[in-house]
Amino acid sequence: MSSTVSKRELLALLSRHSRLLRQILRHQHILRGSFHRVHTRCGKANCWCAKSKKGHPHARLTWSEEGAMVTRKVGASAKKAVVKLTDNYKRFCEQRRALSDLERQIQNRLDDHEKALIHETRKPLGLFPRTLPLSAKNRRSLQRDRAGPN
Repeated sequence: MSSTVSKRELLALLSRHSRLLRQILRHQHILRGSFHRVHTRCGKANCWCAKSKKGHPHARLTWSEEGAMVTRKVGASAKKAVVKLTDNYKRFCEQRRALSDLERQIQNRLDDHEKALIHETRKPLGLFPRTLPLSAKNRRSLQRDRAGPN
């Protein structure tokens, strides 16, 4: 691959990186955790939930904090906001993973670009390495030949 091609690819990756980073930075409010609905029984013998399969519905937010799981009840008035904020968090995490993958691709393309530049610099100088790698036996033989007679 030529340095021109690798440079073009790097610039395209950089453009994608910039767009993705701008998307990530647009997030203003996120809420880490998992929102879900659960059903529980209150324990009162004469309540309708004692005979029901599911029980009373509750909305909850669960997250991990310092290695411990934390669960909090979400009121009806906050339910819509919590759903939106946890969705924002999921999107944030997805975009962050995509950014990490893109950064790995950029590193790989930089490695390719470095190799292409070195190759293009060596070419006019005639400083090419041997085309076939030497086996261990041939390397020892070459070292003995260079050392000369004992």
